[in-house]
Amino acid sequence: MGLESLLPVLKKIWSLRQDMVAAAAHWTGAGRVFELAHGPAVGGLILMYHSVAATEAAAFVDPPNRIAPELFAAQMAYLAQHRRVVALSELVAQIERGQTPPPDTVCITFDDGYLDNLTVAAPILARHELPATVFLATGYVSRGESQWADVLFSMMQARTRDRVSIAQPGLEQLDLGSRAGRQTARRALHRNLLQASYAERSELLASLAQQLAPTGTPPRLTMNWDDVRRLRAEHPRFEFGGHTRDHIDLRSHADSEAEAQITACDQDIQRELGVTPRHFSFPYGRWAAASRQIVMAQGWASAVGEGTELRIGAQTDRFSIPRIDAPRRMSDFRFKTSGAHPGLLAALGLH
Repeated sequence: MGLESLLPVLKKIWSLRQDMVAAAAHWTGAGRVFELAHGPAVGGLILMYHSVAATEAAAFVDPPNRIAPELFAAQMAYLAQHRRVVALSELVAQIERGQTPPPDTVCITFDDGYLDNLTVAAPILARHELPATVFLATGYVSRGESQWADVLFSMMQARTRDRVSIAQPGLEQLDLGSRAGRQTARRALHRNLLQASYAERSELLASLAQQLAPTGTPPRLTMNWDDVRRLRAEHPRFEFGGHTRDHIDLRSHADSEAEAQITACDQDIQRELGVTPRHFSFPYGRWAAASRQIVMAQGWASAVGEGTELRIGAQTDRFSIPRIDAPRRMSDFRFKTSGAHPGLLAALGLH
């Protein structure tokens, strides 16, 4: 079947289920046909993961932040066999030299510093001898504190009350008694917590805990420094980068607070690990010109965040390197790490 005959099929699938078009591109062979006809995409890709929590901890992790261990294992096995996996430092060095990596080049990264990066992900990566980078939110590591999105998710799941009132715009009256109400509340709370300073976030979470009165005590989800040192000692293919001290939004806080957060993160890693981190990750992928300039001025070699091009090569800005969320379907994963992505979607007018 030629590409021209496959395009209408894929467009029809897109109109019905956008999340299935990559699977269709894989199973119909359209991706491979596109690569043969047009050549593979130019440049490498960086995959972004967070938690790989096993069953006992999974119930306490905000679902968008987690990928199942079985799926992660399948993805790593596929990369080891079919892709060229390199350390982030190697990819950045290529950019610095003005080189563009082959289209099958993939980097593996984790944000935040989840404990399961050590207990679940690292053994899987070691089995396939694959490198990875962990971007640490160092304040959360120092405190052994779970990420705010997971704390909020756990409180909403284990709540014993449905009414919340916070003296902030959009949070004055929240009713979690219905599914629609929970969705509305979650969006409003996420927006406020994401843009808050650490002190503001802590105050809001404390108020929510008092009002929702959740039952039970969630397990520790974040590595502490002993865990990080163990990860470094037992799995030398891991690199460690910075992710601010308190995981604040560097678009909302792009002034002296941003500088303090980035500086403290660097100092924490140097003090605890005895290494100078070279690579930075903007929390939530969000950055402003001022926060980007701070990262550059402090001597970091690169920063990942929102970028203009999906593929990474000689033209890529080292301080706004894009990443893609690891897909939740293997067919989607195969397509999105192939040379047909994102070119085929562009040809369909879908990217």
